[in-house]
Amino acid sequence: MTMTEEYSPSTETPVPGIFDSYFRATRTATWGFLMALPLLLLYEAGIVWVNHGTVGEIRITADIWLKDLIPSFGQAHELILLGVVMVVGVLIVAIERKKKVAFHSKYPGFIILESAFYAILLAVIVSGFTQWLMSPMMSVQEAGHESDLVMQLVLSLGAGLYEELFFRVILVGGLAFLLRLAFPKAKVLMYILAAVIGAITFSAIHHFGNMGDPWELSVFVYRAIFGLVFNVVFLVRGFAVVAWAHAIYDVMVVTGFLSMLQGT
Repeated sequence: MTMTEEYSPSTETPVPGIFDSYFRATRTATWGFLMALPLLLLYEAGIVWVNHGTVGEIRITADIWLKDLIPSFGQAHELILLGVVMVVGVLIVAIERKKKVAFHSKYPGFIILESAFYAILLAVIVSGFTQWLMSPMMSVQEAGHESDLVMQLVLSLGAGLYEELFFRVILVGGLAFLLRLAFPKAKVLMYILAAVIGAITFSAIHHFGNMGDPWELSVFVYRAIFGLVFNVVFLVRGFAVVAWAHAIYDVMVVTGFLSMLQGT
């Protein structure tokens, strides 16, 4: 055997590891749709259940905004909307087939674990930084406590789905797209600008309208940092991860796990 034969590199194409393909695949719109389905079904079923027998239906505000854009179909409105979502999802999967998006039975579990990591990181680091910045210490509990726990849990799932769809996909994603068209040579800077504008808008909008929170600088700053972190997660990791991270974070708030993490 010659030296050339002994040390020649292998011509076989290396097989990418599961985590390499995981990070590439799960930031696509295909996985965003697949991971949004459980949140959508649980939220819509939960809303019907918790609102049964009540006079006025309680829903996530972003849910109402998005559905107000679509004409009402009477009593079959929700079913028709679900059908529209399914058709759009099938179109997304079909369009992205050329990307050869990887599918693996472990991916959904990985997404939930990754999202939980970001949610806990947000709870510990962002709230701690905001409290230090806005001294004296503030309370970061955002959810109301007048409604029962089941209602709050259902709304948490809706927040993860609809608020991320509205603020991250439509607002930040759309803004980043337009800014990149206007300034194609400053891609990174445009992403940063879109993330910052989106974060300020996300925080400010919580203080508008009849149902808006009273103005408080510490709360505004906290939500702005919250929005900025999730904007970065969305731009880097995609809709699937950020939607579940938001939902898990809100669940930690309403169950009191967030307060336990912060030692309050």
